[in-house]
Amino acid sequence: MFHHLSTLLGFPLITADGKRRAIRNFLFDDRSWQVRYLVVDAGKWFTPRLVVVPTSAVNLPDWTGKIIRTHLTAQEISACPHAETVRPVSSQQKLAWNRHFGWRDKDPNWSGPSTIDFPRREFNVSDHCGDPHLRRTRDLISYQVWTEDGYLGLLQGFLLGDGSWHIGYFLARTGDWIYGEKVLSSSSVVGISWGQGRVLVESQSDTIRQEAS
Repeated sequence: MFHHLSTLLGFPLITADGKRRAIRNFLFDDRSWQVRYLVVDAGKWFTPRLVVVPTSAVNLPDWTGKIIRTHLTAQEISACPHAETVRPVSSQQKLAWNRHFGWRDKDPNWSGPSTIDFPRREFNVSDHCGDPHLRRTRDLISYQVWTEDGYLGLLQGFLLGDGSWHIGYFLARTGDWIYGEKVLSSSSVVGISWGQGRVLVESQSDTIRQEAS
């Protein structure tokens, strides 16, 4: 059975000492499609503080109880690395962009050029910038999905396997006026481009299934 990964954003993370922490995002490896980190709000009212918690430190989701438990205490969650220190590809590219043009590393107004009219410049980032295979799920929402035959649709969500942290499939919305939905295997992905805002998949009929919209 597969579940929408976004459903977990409504589940609390329950610490070993019974505290509840909100889950804000996920980081995954684009080679294995394993979720590696949960982005968790360890702050207090009106003072959010996002940290990254490795999936090795949490239990598998309890889909019936609608919770996720961790063996870490609330204090240990607070001591986890700040989310800004574990950079996914999108953050690495923004950092490289700023340094190339001599802008501040932290610019709250940074948006960069859109991929709608032309591709963004994509830099070769050095190892100290972060893991080149670490992706943030939120960043990929609305990426264009292309096969070798052409444009397919827009990425809309991820499906998590039951009893694992593996993203087995993702969803693509197709059509302009009458929307449809396709379920694609993550194993069919042959490339992800931040610069073009694209996910490229193999054109194999056994990796793409049509779903009713």
